[in-house]
Amino acid sequence: MKLTVENIKNHYLIFIIKLFILSLFIFSLVDAKIEISNYWNFIVETKNGFLSYLNVAKETSLYSPVIFLLIPLIGIFINKKIGWILIQSYFYFLITHLVFKVKYIDLTNFRSILAYIFVGLLFLLPIILMNKKKISKQIYGIGNMELISKNIIASVIGIAITIILALMKTNGF
Repeated sequence: MKLTVENIKNHYLIFIIKLFILSLFIFSLVDAKIEISNYWNFIVETKNGFLSYLNVAKETSLYSPVIFLLIPLIGIFINKKIGWILIQSYFYFLITHLVFKVKYIDLTNFRSILAYIFVGLLFLLPIILMNKKKISKQIYGIGNMELISKNIIASVIGIAITIILALMKTNGF
């Protein structure tokens, strides 16, 4: 698919989803760099060295969202079934990751509950849009009969990534 005005008019939904993924990647990368630079300033002041900087980067897992964002980032450049699965799996990952975090919210705070519902619906929206015939069939070549199996594969990948991330955090990796 070439980037022309006609293609943008015909496939604006997928362009919006791809721009959303790209903006998430850039935001996560910039956020991680800012956080790491704060630690770097502390390490420079205390003269602990570059090895301490790498230890902080590894232990704080500030770059792990960027690493997991590589999955849909690769998917946005592949207009085949695997690209669709990679993009979908990331949104399933975001939803399951959000569900794991729900146990830490204050259930008496109505605003935080509304915020989690809003964010969950925001992550569900690309899944719904990607399952539309206009995107799944015309761009990625996934027929209606294949859609359920591809969604199951994407959800299993997304849930597996969430479980792996949870295990990494509990084991201190």
